[in-house]
Amino acid sequence: MAALNMRLHWALAAAVLVVDILLVGLTVYMDKTQHVEPPAGGETDASAPIGWLGVCGAVFIFGCFGILIKTPSVQEANCDCMVFQCYYSFAVAAISMLIWLAAGSSGGLTFTASSFAMGAFFATLWIVSQVCAFNAINAIGYAVAPAIWIGVTICVSFVWGVAVFGNPVHSWPGAIGALSLMLLGVLLAAASSAISDRQAQRNAAREIRADNGALLADGQKSAAAGTAAFGIVSACVLGLCNGSLMVSLNCFQNGCEAIGIQAYEGSVLAPLAFLPSLAAGIVVMQPVLFFLYWGRSMLAGNMPQFHFSKVAVSGLLTGAFWGMGNFNAMFATVYLGQTIGFPLTQCCLILSGIWGILYFKEIQGAAAISTFALASVIILAGATLDGLSC
Repeated sequence: MAALNMRLHWALAAAVLVVDILLVGLTVYMDKTQHVEPPAGGETDASAPIGWLGVCGAVFIFGCFGILIKTPSVQEANCDCMVFQCYYSFAVAAISMLIWLAAGSSGGLTFTASSFAMGAFFATLWIVSQVCAFNAINAIGYAVAPAIWIGVTICVSFVWGVAVFGNPVHSWPGAIGALSLMLLGVLLAAASSAISDRQAQRNAAREIRADNGALLADGQKSAAAGTAAFGIVSACVLGLCNGSLMVSLNCFQNGCEAIGIQAYEGSVLAPLAFLPSLAAGIVVMQPVLFFLYWGRSMLAGNMPQFHFSKVAVSGLLTGAFWGMGNFNAMFATVYLGQTIGFPLTQCCLILSGIWGILYFKEIQGAAAISTFALASVIILAGATLDGLSC
């Protein structure tokens, strides 16, 4: 990654924060002034403007949320992914409660055994997914990693919506074609990472030969290949978890009798009413997963390093970004459904690709950039076909 201008880096982060706050504020304002009752029983309402506003807000926020993971101080600290997640989780829980207090608390606290169970389920999937995000972004970059996990996310979300929640499919050939396109896009995005790595190795070898006539060592090539493979696997696991995240909101809103989850019956819109349970789930599950991850090392005397001065601000802001994006994505899912709403929010890959290519300079060579651009177009075409088919 090219050296960053730190003043510009933090100025861009501040600009992203301001836009995120404005998007959340606009969503809350529209819900209060132009409230539309959400559809029930697996139905969707594509005529509701707030559902499309949720999509647009989530696309921008999710496209920008991870830029501070690439902050040089975080990279220099060699921060462990679960340590970074502690800051991240605290901020998501806090921002979720702030949004609830600002927009949804007038209907009172909605907190039951069923809602907490769904909050804990959400938190477990989310924490695992974001640990994978940290590893994937560091391994294969902020352009390629999201392209892979977004393609997997859309496919998994589609399966949940159709197979479990009864979201309608108007054209099965179109839906199957959409999924096929998105999987092809994922494969091409992974290929662009491999092509870029080979180009980087060739560039490094030329530099070394120019310096002392040496060639790039085979060990370095193997290490690069191993890192890329780890990043791709992390991105795929993230997609599996991410595509299942909104299952908890669906069960909270409509109930899931098979597992004993009662449907929400309050007057506040479900995405707002769910936020306290989501926050509580994160507060409870983060320590549990932290000790499952670090427990053996801690018992052996190896204590985690929290790098507060170098990592805290980046971790907290990353959590604030993601929490606001999740709030918008919930509105998209409630009104447009699990097969259309949440998958469309994943078109954020356009923005993440722009960050990765133009700002972080992660993808090298015309062939790699062209392959990534083709992958993005194919995934977006698949997402569009998905929306038209459902």
